[in-house]
Amino acid sequence: MLKHILVLLGETQSSVAARHYAFRLARSMNAEVTGLAGVDLSYIEEPMLRFGLADYISQREENLKKQADELRKRLRLAYERECESHCVTCEWISVDGNPTDALSQAIETRDLLITGHDPACRSDVHEQLSELLAKLLLITPRPVILCADKTTVAQEILIAYDGSIPAMRAVQLFALLGLGRDHHVRIASIDADCEQAARRASGAVSYLRSHGYEAEANPIASSVDPADVLRIEVANRKIGTLVTGAYGRRGFRERLFGSTTSALVENPPCPIFIYH
Repeated sequence: MLKHILVLLGETQSSVAARHYAFRLARSMNAEVTGLAGVDLSYIEEPMLRFGLADYISQREENLKKQADELRKRLRLAYERECESHCVTCEWISVDGNPTDALSQAIETRDLLITGHDPACRSDVHEQLSELLAKLLLITPRPVILCADKTTVAQEILIAYDGSIPAMRAVQLFALLGLGRDHHVRIASIDADCEQAARRASGAVSYLRSHGYEAEANPIASSVDPADVLRIEVANRKIGTLVTGAYGRRGFRERLFGSTTSALVENPPCPIFIYH
């Protein structure tokens, strides 16, 4: 059962949506929320030995550190106000230095990480599917919920299930954490062979029902890119959360993501629960 949530703080739209998702989930499951704000200063602390530039470099470092301090203050103030408005106890962690190391330590005592899809770990950097996010999903031993730019109020859950080991793991962690137990769950299995899709969906439905979920099979016979099919399903059915494994059957396009998952996380159609 879910008890402790870690939410990665930022100023992007998706980071705001991630906080709202975390607060709503915490209230529904009586869980605790901890906000983590970290600004990566390691890249300006590396040696920069260039003759005649010492003063310039020193001033640049001071300016960036000042920006980092101001960002942390803004994040903390915004987070404390939101905690108060959502009637959630405010727990806060602030980090100087490498945020990946801090995340690894913080997530050790939490069940779930919630973040926007474009977390900026530096005060002057905003990257979609940033290096931090890729490392995070690769190293974290916990599932991650990746939020889109807009806050969603939809409740129905869609599980993208291809029968792979990562998909099985994602379904198992989702069920064991008790997420969405009071909501309707659809199992979308996509395959050119309708019977194959139906068999896969049926297995996931049986597993979830054994854990007390109201689950329904949704086999889809299609040869279209699964990411496109899932986006259509999310839009048509007003899905609140999409559940998926980190790897797909179509093979690895990158070190971390399969092609389907990669296409989804670059521009999430809704909050995505990911586990690998």
